[in-house]
Amino acid sequence: MAKAFTVPPMPMSQYADTEVSTNIAFNTVRNDVKYFALNFLLGSDSLNGIQVALGRDENKDGVLALSEIDTVYGYRNGRYIIEDVSKGLRYEESAVANEQRNFSISIDTKAKGTLIDFSAKVGVRQIFSDLIQSSPDWLYHKEWNLMRITRRGVAVPNEWVKFDIDYSAVVITVK
Repeated sequence: MAKAFTVPPMPMSQYADTEVSTNIAFNTVRNDVKYFALNFLLGSDSLNGIQVALGRDENKDGVLALSEIDTVYGYRNGRYIIEDVSKGLRYEESAVANEQRNFSISIDTKAKGTLIDFSAKVGVRQIFSDLIQSSPDWLYHKEWNLMRITRRGVAVPNEWVKFDIDYSAVVITVK
């Protein structure tokens, strides 16, 4: 039986330029998970940025600290980003003028954490093709158990999070 819930909207700040974040725990190492799929959609405009940081909550405080982050996916200052935080590597692609700014990441794995498929798209346009072809191991870690979603900017927020778990898959969608 699937369990689904929607995380409420992120809080508004009293300041024009703001940063808000929320942490979401998830579990990919359950015995009954045969397949793991992480899918999220990042929607933003030129005044806002949004990112999803993924890692392991090693100190078990429910907050993904900078030292616990492995990988970041996001949209910042008109650029789509993927970061390998541990090595300090950032990959960027510019947004195309008048392009729908919905950055979609899809990660599919087998239960033991073997990466089956990884894609990064804006609408139907594939981005980060060179990175995806090299398929570095830091794009996904089966030990991840926490994500931190952070929104920065001045425009009215329009982000949402949907998180679904069932006994054969984990699916996370972020917009």
